[in-house]
Amino acid sequence: MRIVNLPTDLLRTFVTVIEVKSHTRAADLLNRSQPAVSLQIKRLETLVGYKLIQQKGRSMHVSEKGEALAMHARQILRLNDMAVGLFERTDMETDLRIGLPLDYGVRLLQQEVTALMQENAALKLTMSCDLSQNLHDALLRDELDIIVALYQDGDPQFLVQKWREQPVWVAAQNMRPTQFEELPLVAHPVGCVYRHRMTDALRSVERNWKVIFSSPDIDAVQEAVRGGLGFTILTAPTTQNGMRQVPTSEGLPPLEPLRIGLFYRQTRLGSWGNIVAERLTQTIENVLSSHAENSSTHNGP
Repeated sequence: MRIVNLPTDLLRTFVTVIEVKSHTRAADLLNRSQPAVSLQIKRLETLVGYKLIQQKGRSMHVSEKGEALAMHARQILRLNDMAVGLFERTDMETDLRIGLPLDYGVRLLQQEVTALMQENAALKLTMSCDLSQNLHDALLRDELDIIVALYQDGDPQFLVQKWREQPVWVAAQNMRPTQFEELPLVAHPVGCVYRHRMTDALRSVERNWKVIFSSPDIDAVQEAVRGGLGFTILTAPTTQNGMRQVPTSEGLPPLEPLRIGLFYRQTRLGSWGNIVAERLTQTIENVLSSHAENSSTHNGP
């Protein structure tokens, strides 16, 4: 196997071009000429041995190999920029737009970002909490810089880090699926990944169901479940006292894992952005690690 070292300047140019969808705009951002940017993309394609970007008229298309490289490139650039950030001043004010999901651990993530702001007076943030699909749309419209969001399949644009977590069926303590011919569901609105997972699983076993309570507010969903309105699916960060996990032995279908991602625009990040991204990453990984340890304890001898 040949050893290929990918220069960070080529990766930064590649990521910038695909984020702004223009060699000319990328050249302006990178303080290079447009021919120099095009040459760097060609050099990178030569190094990896694949076409990464195809230009068809005014439309730019990133190849499948290019999409895969983009995620790794953002991770490499993040590590590079964090290392460089050790030697930079962090008292310069900056503004970042952060998006957090209503449908995954929003309270814990919000607490961590808030604590980071309180620790660093120079860090100015605006936070938006919304359904994952809405966060993705806002990132694509360049209305947000960094988001944590659930996603369905593949490696979507701007994906930097990804995790998987197993959701579980939950209900009030006294509720059993066998009590209902038509399973009552509590859910977020249409477009929520949790809702999609839940209804797809029920369709797969031809189980009748009906959404009887819907809200974009996770607190409202949790309260509805605790109050006995219906069944839903949650993960460790959003399961609360007053709920019980409903095992598949009671007749509910198994659930596909959820995909959680950290997404951001590399061109918008800067030193503070890397610090925020690292804090969010650590928070999610701590939650997943804690959940795994608890599951191991409960399932152990």
